[in-house]
Amino acid sequence: MLEKNRFIFFVGFMGSGKTYIGRKIAAKINFHFYDLDKEIEKLTSLPIIKIFDKYGESYFRELESRILLKWNKQGVIATGGGIIGIKENRNFLNNSKVTVVWLDPSWKTIFSRITKSDRPLIKLFSEEQLYELWEKRRKFYLECANIVYQKNDLNELISLLY
Repeated sequence: MLEKNRFIFFVGFMGSGKTYIGRKIAAKINFHFYDLDKEIEKLTSLPIIKIFDKYGESYFRELESRILLKWNKQGVIATGGGIIGIKENRNFLNNSKVTVVWLDPSWKTIFSRITKSDRPLIKLFSEEQLYELWEKRRKFYLECANIVYQKNDLNELISLLY
């Protein structure tokens, strides 16, 4: 059990459930919920897929980092799957007094979810390349996480948080 924290960041690969579970947890513990992708869309007035198409992934990651590193809103925050790829972001998550939950379902579960979505990286990579990206990022998620969670039991996750 962790000390009660007013900043709970969810990290994990795309399709791991950060937004879905984050929103449910926030409602159960009466916290505000924020999705960094939605914050980027508000900032740019563009959907994420258009940002990727028009400006590329590196521009998106730059916006994502800028928002994360200035974050001061208490609540439950769903991050983008690649946020941990930038060392400065990992340092922020490691050195700030925040709780970081890594949602870590199996590759089979993740791949099943992401193939049913319109995520920008799906168009750019084969299944093998996505798997390699998932494998590569795992060490970074682990580096940042206070909690590694692989199930879908919200009550159990809440008990781990508090």
